[in-house]
Amino acid sequence: MEKFTVRKLLAWSSALLLLVPPLSAGCSDDYDDSKLWQNIDDLKARIEELEKQVGQMNTEIGALRKIVDESVTVVRVEQQTDGYTIYFSDNTTATIRNGRDGANGKPGSDGKPGSDGRPGADAPVIGVKQDADGVWYWTITTDGRTEWLMADGQKLRVTGESVTPVIAVDAEGYWTISFDGGATSERILDADGNPVSALAQEGAGGGSLFVSVTEDGNNVYFELRDGSIITVPLRSDFYMLIRKAPEVSTFVYGETQTYEVEAVGVQKTVVTKPDEWKVAYAEGVLTITAPTEAHKECADSEGTVSIIYFSANGQSDAVSMGVVVEADMTGKTEGEDFTVDITEITDTKIKADITPADGSMRYYVSTALKSEIDANGTDGLLNHPTNGLLSMLYFYNLYGLLDGYAQQGAVSNWSPIYNCTPGTDYYLMVFGFEVDSSAATLATEVMLVPFRTKQPVVINTVYRINVSDIGWYTARYTSVPSDDRTFLHGLVKKSAFEAFESDEAFMEDYVKRYRDYYYDELLIDKTVTWDMLTSTGTQTVVAPSYRRHEQLTDYIDGYVKPLLPDTEYYAVSFACEAGEPASPLSKAAFRTAAFKPSESCTFRIETSVERQDITVKVTPSDKRATYICVIARTAYYQGFESDLQYAADDVFWTKLAAGEAQKSFGDYLFSGDQTLVARDNWAATGYEVCVYGCTADGVITTEPVLTHVVTQGSVDTAAPTAGGKRAAAPGGYHFE
Repeated sequence: MEKFTVRKLLAWSSALLLLVPPLSAGCSDDYDDSKLWQNIDDLKARIEELEKQVGQMNTEIGALRKIVDESVTVVRVEQQTDGYTIYFSDNTTATIRNGRDGANGKPGSDGKPGSDGRPGADAPVIGVKQDADGVWYWTITTDGRTEWLMADGQKLRVTGESVTPVIAVDAEGYWTISFDGGATSERILDADGNPVSALAQEGAGGGSLFVSVTEDGNNVYFELRDGSIITVPLRSDFYMLIRKAPEVSTFVYGETQTYEVEAVGVQKTVVTKPDEWKVAYAEGVLTITAPTEAHKECADSEGTVSIIYFSANGQSDAVSMGVVVEADMTGKTEGEDFTVDITEITDTKIKADITPADGSMRYYVSTALKSEIDANGTDGLLNHPTNGLLSMLYFYNLYGLLDGYAQQGAVSNWSPIYNCTPGTDYYLMVFGFEVDSSAATLATEVMLVPFRTKQPVVINTVYRINVSDIGWYTARYTSVPSDDRTFLHGLVKKSAFEAFESDEAFMEDYVKRYRDYYYDELLIDKTVTWDMLTSTGTQTVVAPSYRRHEQLTDYIDGYVKPLLPDTEYYAVSFACEAGEPASPLSKAAFRTAAFKPSESCTFRIETSVERQDITVKVTPSDKRATYICVIARTAYYQGFESDLQYAADDVFWTKLAAGEAQKSFGDYLFSGDQTLVARDNWAATGYEVCVYGCTADGVITTEPVLTHVVTQGSVDTAAPTAGGKRAAAPGGYHFE
C-alpha cells in the first residue's frame, strides 16, 4: 500500500482543477472560482498539518514506550507553551503536546461526511495497558473503543523484545499502522471494519496521545487519551545510595566491612575518612577497614566516611555514614574459678560460654553497669538484706525456683534475658554460691569481665515505591526496600492519613490494627509471629486483589478492596520488627482516575418479597446494553464507601467465581428486560439489589443503581444452596 506524502496529496488536490468545466469567453467574467481555490488552499493546509500530526504521533508513541520501560526513569519534566519535554535517565528527551478532546477536537464525530462520503471518525489513538501478567502491551482506540493492538493474533509487548508501531497515512488518505518500522503497513479499521479516513476529519491537527502531564515531586502522572493514567517515579539521573548502611557502624581494630552502593549518573567520586582508616569505593562496593590496634594512638577512634560524587556537568552531592572503632572485647578470660569466653557482642546483647572449675558448683551469671561497680563495688549488690543477689538466690531455692536462675556445669551461648543499652560499658559478673537452710553465701570470688555494647544500629531504611496501572478503581504498586528488614506496606486514602498527627502516629496505628486482628494468634496461642505478618524483598500489590501470605496458610493477609474514583491515595511502606515500627515512613502519592460512564443506559428495578424469596424485575432503558444484577446483604454492602466501589468489588469476585466454575465473565451478563428470583434468603434481613452496565471483559459502563429490600419472617436461617443464584462476593449472590 502506497504511503502518504504531502507531495502526492498536493498533486491530487491540484488535479481537481481538471474537473472544472470549460468556460466560454463570454461567460468568463461571470464565473467566480475563488471558492474552489479557497477549498484547495484549505486542503493543502490540512494536509501539511496532517503530516505534522503523524510525526508528532510517532514521537509520542516512542515516548510512551520509554515511560513504561523500567530500565529508564523520568528525571525531569519541563512545561512548554503547547506541551512538555520529558527528560529520561539515558540522556534522551521526548516532547509531547497537550491533548484536546478527540484527535482533532473530535473532528468528524458530528456525523458529517468526509471526503469518502462516509461519516467522519476520530483518529486512532495508540496507548498502553498493563495486563494481569504485569507486562505492558500496546492498545488502539478507534471510535471510542479500546482494544489490544494485535499482530499475527498476538498482543504486542511495549518493552523488551517488542515492536513499536508506526502510524502513517496512505496515498488515499487513510490511517495505516506498521509493525516493521514502516517497511509494510496496513489500514486501521473502525468498529464496523471500515478503514479510517484521515481526510474525513475536519480542522487542523493538534492531536496528542496525552491529555495531561503532572508531577508532585515523587511521581509523574501521564494521563492518556483512553482515560488511563500511567504513574512513574520521578528520580534524578544523578544520585548515590549506600544500601543497608547504619547511621553509625561499630568496628573492632583491623576489621573490614563492605556495603553495596547504588549510583546513577556518577562520573567521579572522592572519598573522605577519619585518620588511619582505609576506605575504597569501586564497582558499586564501599570497603571500610578500621585502623589496627598498633595504630590506635594516632588514629581517630570515630568519625565519618563520605563519598563525594560528581556528574558529567559538574553537579555534586555526598553520602555519608558514621564509623567508630573499639577494642575487641570478645575472647577468652581465664579466672581461678571460671573461664569466660565472650563470643559475640551486639548493640543490645552479649553471648558467652562459661566453664566452672568445679562442675558440681552452683553459680550465677549476670550483667552489671561498669560505672556502678567501679564506684560502689559488689558488696552492696550481693549482700543487701532485702534486694541483694544472695538473698534473691536463697528465696529462689526456698520456693524450688533455683534451677531457672542459677547455672550448674558448662553453659554455651549464655545471654541476658533483658537487653543492654547500646554503646554502654558493662561487666559480665560470675560467682559461685552455696545455699543452706538459713542463707545463700559466696563460694568463690566474684569474677568481673568487662565489655562494651556496640553503638546503636539504626539502619537508613528507605523504600522506592512505584505506582502504576492506575484506573478509577485499580492501581498497582511495587515497593523496593533498601535492605533485608521485615516491613509492612499498603494503601491508604490521603484524607485518612492526614487525620494522624505524624508519620509515627500513623505507623503505630497501622501496626496496632495488625496486632488487634491477630491478638490471640500472636500473644496467646503464638501460632503467628510478626515475621509471618511482615514482608521482605520487593513486594507488588494490585488493588483489588485477594492476598494470602505464603507463610500463613490459615489466615488471610488482607483483601485489598477496589479504590474510590477521583481520590488521592498513598502507597506506604515501613520497617516493622517484633511488632514495632523500625524505620521512617516511605510513601508515594497518586490519584485515581474519575469514573466516566461509556453508556447512557439507566435501569428501573422493581422488587417483591414472599417470605424469604425476592423477585426482581429489571428494565433497562437500552435493550442492547449488557448488565450485571447482584443481590447482597445490606450488612455487607455497608462496608463500602460508594456504590461504584461496591460494583467494582462485585466485578472482582465475579471474575474469581467465573474462573473457579470454568465459565467466562460474560456468562453472568443480562440484556433486555429480566424477571429474576432469589430464593431461600436469610429471613428478616435487609438486602441490596444492585444493577450496573458491564461488558464481557468486566468493564463497568454505567453508574450502578441500587434498591433496598427486606425479607419476611423471624428465623434467621437460609438454605445452603438455592436455585437460580451462585455465591458472589462474601454476603452476596449473583443472578444467572
